[in-house]
Amino acid sequence: MYWEEKIDLLARQVGPAGLNRHFTDWTEILRRLEDRFVAVNGPSHRFSNWPETLKSPILIRTTDWKAISQEIDRLDPECNYWAIFVRGDYSTGKHVVFECKPSVIKAILAITQGDFYIGEKKYNWLVHFKQTTDERVSLIKSGRSETPLG
Repeated sequence: MYWEEKIDLLARQVGPAGLNRHFTDWTEILRRLEDRFVAVNGPSHRFSNWPETLKSPILIRTTDWKAISQEIDRLDPECNYWAIFVRGDYSTGKHVVFECKPSVIKAILAITQGDFYIGEKKYNWLVHFKQTTDERVSLIKSGRSETPLG
């Protein structure tokens, strides 16, 4: 089963309140996230290379990949967040944005790998979960507000 099919199945299981894929306004959401948290060097760099261009990045901590579930448990389980997953090759990967609850973020992580981002819906903070090795991940924050992740 392809990744998109797995996402479709998950969307049917949790319903639109649990997972909103923003088919029509995803570019506006990503643009707002970039305007707040990413230094874009021109239109050809839109929606790519976010790790190198996060504004004022702050390392929250580095942890084991196996501990990601506990990190996500720090988020309010009743709130929806922006979850951005990078699909494809690193420098040209497609950024896919979802509006979802932490439990759905964990379900998506069960079917994907690599870097991802979680952002607060009011655009106050964005946290990059940067895979540093096969077993380690760094949580890197952009934004002035405190996050539930630290």
